[in-house]
Amino acid sequence: MRLASLLVLLIAAPALAQPVPGACTLGRAEGVLDVGDVRAVVFNTGGLFFGNTTTDGSGYIVPKGSGRSPLFAASLWLAGTVRGDLRVAAASYSNNVFRPGPLGDDARPVDPADCSAYDRIYTVSRGDIAAYYATGRATADLQDWPAHLGAPVLDGDGDPANYDLAAGDQPAIRGDQTAWWLMNDVAGPRTAFQTPPLGVEARVEAFALAEPRLSAVTFYRYTLTNRTAEAIDSVHVGLFTDADLGGAADDYLGSDTTSGMAYMYNWDNDDQVYGIPPAVGVQVASGPVGLPNRRDDDGDGTADEPGERLRMTATSPLSGSGPTDDPGSPMEIYNRLKGLWNDGSVIREHGDGHEETRGAITTFSYPGNPALRAFWSMYNLGPGLPEYPAGDQRFHTSTGPFRLAAGASETVTFAIPFALGTSNLDSVTRLRGLAVAIRAVTQAGGFEPVAVERPTDGAPSDLVRLGPPTPNPFTARAVVRYDMPAGTPLRATLHDVLGRRIAVLAD
Repeated sequence: MRLASLLVLLIAAPALAQPVPGACTLGRAEGVLDVGDVRAVVFNTGGLFFGNTTTDGSGYIVPKGSGRSPLFAASLWLAGTVRGDLRVAAASYSNNVFRPGPLGDDARPVDPADCSAYDRIYTVSRGDIAAYYATGRATADLQDWPAHLGAPVLDGDGDPANYDLAAGDQPAIRGDQTAWWLMNDVAGPRTAFQTPPLGVEARVEAFALAEPRLSAVTFYRYTLTNRTAEAIDSVHVGLFTDADLGGAADDYLGSDTTSGMAYMYNWDNDDQVYGIPPAVGVQVASGPVGLPNRRDDDGDGTADEPGERLRMTATSPLSGSGPTDDPGSPMEIYNRLKGLWNDGSVIREHGDGHEETRGAITTFSYPGNPALRAFWSMYNLGPGLPEYPAGDQRFHTSTGPFRLAAGASETVTFAIPFALGTSNLDSVTRLRGLAVAIRAVTQAGGFEPVAVERPTDGAPSDLVRLGPPTPNPFTARAVVRYDMPAGTPLRATLHDVLGRRIAVLAD
């Protein structure tokens, strides 16, 4: 936990057309994801898990109901250049620059002085939709789903331009529960230490799953739209994270470049809060379509093909003092997002990575597998060097660069997986395996919205008996036996663990 504030943006711009900051106050809306084994509190300020009255470390609880937390706070960091001028929208803990609501095509808020009309987070679950189909009663957020603001809709009435719940439309929720909100970086005031706004509108989908294998994971999907008439170049986006892993004084940082994840784990096998220490990560599950970089980011054997999405491109710890501490200016934030230290110096794979003359230049801190005591991990800083001193760690996870043309949008999805094993290092091993699975499901389109089907008349109530699949477990083939009255209409469908219909077996 670190309550120092991080400011955003400076530099008086030349004669550029730039968005004019508004005077809206910070949003006060809150949303809660709790369908799985995590209880996560989200805000429409650019911050996550920390805000309003939730400032005591209770904004991210896992297992749900345990009172134990691996995360204290997280915040969106966004930066790019407009005709060479730096623009940043970032904060940590406080001094958030995002405000509720949309921007017009001229990058102006609807009301630059009052954004309260949009100060709301809409949370809908698959259970809410199923309950509506069963009873006809809708929750307020299901009834008011803000399609007019860009909240996604699954069309059920043949008119894709509307949202008519009674006629068959439903929110296009991801996973089993989605919290949706809209914010922008223009409507709030700036201080003398902050840059002009980027002119970006962010539509956010935070979602979670009840499925046991992914119930300890939450996801944050940001759709970023440039509402100005100027292109934003060399854009980088990331999450700043303060991961107090139970007890905060004995944490280590690692990164897994294969799955695109930075993670926190305990340096020893005892945590004062959890007992057996867990591990928690921040993963770029799906990055933006990046600028050419001669890398095969999507792992298909071809570099820089059209539409190729980036993975995590940088991570580093925020600790110590000076260039390795929390950034204190817009340029320092931008340097971190790009994979540099605050002062613009490179990271090297040796020692603490700063002011080192040995080791390869990298943008990833501590990618060695700690379970193997591999170099370069905090256990193994190099021949003859002691282990890194355990302590309160903060870090960032970022991806870029990419370009936002005038009026263009780009989407980035972060995942926050959590794993608790039989030891501190077993937790790391399980977390890394979970991150690989998350990336595979993401690339296969497994988190795309799937409609909740309306119940059909006279189906399960006429079913007399449904047998278990045999053999169990099975691989390529299984038999399911059923008994029902002769002549009863039957429709048998196969669904996967995420609730998606895979096939109609009989109709």
